[in-house]
Amino acid sequence: MENKNTSVKWLQERTNIDLDKRIEDYKNPIRGIYGIFVKDENSVDKRIRCVYVGRSVSIYERMFDSNGGHVAKIKEKRHFIEELNKASGQENIKVFVRILEEVPLVFDDYYKDMQRLASAENDHINKYQSINQCLNQVPEGNKMTKKDWEDKKFN
Repeated sequence: MENKNTSVKWLQERTNIDLDKRIEDYKNPIRGIYGIFVKDENSVDKRIRCVYVGRSVSIYERMFDSNGGHVAKIKEKRHFIEELNKASGQENIKVFVRILEEVPLVFDDYYKDMQRLASAENDHINKYQSINQCLNQVPEGNKMTKKDWEDKKFN
């Protein structure tokens, strides 16, 4: 059966967005960690850099869900990372979505299985933030807004 998801179809028409092909397999969704990387061909620094690391029990759903999927948000230019919205209409901005780590269920303990996924995500976020990339995210459960943080920093 052909995949009828409109965001999948839209993505297949793009030449500047490169998605790891394993993610498109909706019949065998991958549980794990993914990274979204950007390269701006018009910028002085032409290196590929990480702008987001995420985790999901189904990376396919996390990309293509019509409400919250990254690709759906890019397509509609409503992603919280502005560079990704620009990539929707600018061929010079290249986007690469990669699986960073598959985190299979072990089924030894529910809480351990959930924590393995969260820990793997944090490991990858720490890796990229240590080189000043992937700076668009804060941990879940964050209780301090950026404004509150800035107020404390500058007062």
